[in-house]
Amino acid sequence: MINKLFDLLDDWRYLPAYQLERRADIFFAIHLETILDKLRGIKADVIIPEFPVRIGEIPDNHSNLNLSYKIDYLVYSKSAQKVLLIELKTDQLSLRDKQKKYLESAAKIKVGGLLNGLKKIYAATSQKVKYDNLLKRLEDVEWIRRVDNSFEVTEPGLEPEVIYILPANPKGEPNVITFDDIIKALEGADNPLTIRFTESLAKWKMDTNKKL
Repeated sequence: MINKLFDLLDDWRYLPAYQLERRADIFFAIHLETILDKLRGIKADVIIPEFPVRIGEIPDNHSNLNLSYKIDYLVYSKSAQKVLLIELKTDQLSLRDKQKKYLESAAKIKVGGLLNGLKKIYAATSQKVKYDNLLKRLEDVEWIRRVDNSFEVTEPGLEPEVIYILPANPKGEPNVITFDDIIKALEGADNPLTIRFTESLAKWKMDTNKKL
């Protein structure tokens, strides 16, 4: 069944409306700790998927906007006192300049800016239970302190680093982790899922816009 699952991903990624990222992100996620440890020497203590960034906190946007965009993974290493904002793309061409600008702007407002934006989203949202689950994780790492029906920010200073996971890195940018890098990081694994994942990664780095 593992082989069949990856065979489908390998095949269906060539179809026009199929979004591989949404189906494959869990396989990147379960290996993310190993990837960051092997490639960046970073021990990930907390990984939060789809971290919401309030658009109104980003400079040049209307400050009243409570809409948010999501960062694929926010990673915190307590031992290294490092925060990473990680964006995953399985299609090299799907990373847009506008998206890069948002990510880099999110890093510049630091953790405090991200949390202040989250505080405003929390006040406005009707999905309090899910956001409470997120806040509990932030409370556990001592970034916030719960106060009545809101919270206070207790970690304003850390400035995140933006990292992109991409099929390739033709310009040799330092903040890019490629699929080949991941294959190397996972080399020697003995479990069937990781072995099959790396086999598919070798295929996923190929451009789907080119004929087979």
